[in-house]
Amino acid sequence: MRHETDIQFGSDVDEAMRYAIALMRDSYPHPNPRVGALVVSPEGELLASGVCEADGAAHAEVNALADLPADLTTGATAVVTLEPCNHHGRTPPCTQALIDAGIARVVVGVEDPDPRVRGAGIARLKSAGIDVEVSSLGPEIEAADPHYYHHRRTGRPFVTLKLASTLDGQVAAADGTSQWITSPEARSDAHRLRASHDAVLVGAGTARIDDPLLNVRYDGYEGPQPRPVVLVGDEPLPADLALRDRDPFLVGDGEPGHPEIDDVLKRLSAEGVLGVLVEGGPTIAGAFIKAGAVDRLVWYLGAHLAGGSGTGAIAGTWETITDMHDLSLHTVTRIGGDVRIDADIKVGA
Repeated sequence: MRHETDIQFGSDVDEAMRYAIALMRDSYPHPNPRVGALVVSPEGELLASGVCEADGAAHAEVNALADLPADLTTGATAVVTLEPCNHHGRTPPCTQALIDAGIARVVVGVEDPDPRVRGAGIARLKSAGIDVEVSSLGPEIEAADPHYYHHRRTGRPFVTLKLASTLDGQVAAADGTSQWITSPEARSDAHRLRASHDAVLVGAGTARIDDPLLNVRYDGYEGPQPRPVVLVGDEPLPADLALRDRDPFLVGDGEPGHPEIDDVLKRLSAEGVLGVLVEGGPTIAGAFIKAGAVDRLVWYLGAHLAGGSGTGAIAGTWETITDMHDLSLHTVTRIGGDVRIDADIKVGA
């Protein structure tokens, strides 16, 4: 996509890279990575920009180069948030597109952890006589697409466990009522959390009782909808569930017993899911925590006190003090009258 602009970066490569990062944040290419690419003239003028598109479509570098004449690309600099690919998948290698365009310099944001790349793209560019520089803004780039980098390094989706409870940890009253523990502002924020994931997962109990759509609903949202995932369990789901119209991925459907969490994540990875939001009830929450599969915890604390035991947020028995899971808190944010806590569960804790 070519941008007719008067943007000047001069010699400030970091400013150009941050512009590319802003572009990638607004793209939805998963299972491809989010990538922003710029073509910058030797004088520092932005000539064109592009982002990576959905799987099978053009990559960011190709989109940025499209329709630019050779007299502009020859000797120019390409600023790319992710190392250009050097393999032929559904599209030709981006390294060759840059070489053919006569690009003289490539500023790479992050080396690609994908086993098919891992430095091969940079090596190919250097062997063609192109000057390659790796940016110092790698942490900012990875923060803009954490699910991709986690998936490529671990081979499994990034798992976010979302919980919503009263201040004293209850998700439902003894009679099963639970609407609404959190405020409209917090619920809207939770939809934005859904929008940042490729899939939303619940258990069979939640699917049967709540009949949720598991989609993103807030004003102005035009991005893709996350795929609904249900851990079915021992009994088939009702045929009239609302989410059946949304092509749900039913894990364990028609299989005896309950699938292991590791197996669930492998199946989701094979489906192209890089990030999954777990919204199931206490049983599902407990199973994912017990399996050590939670990468990020997002807990909404409603401004209410249950004042007694209803249904706790996480199923299971806390046998002894040493069984606690240590957390690394990232942010504590007030949303409406509620509080959102973002944390990681420390590895080995």
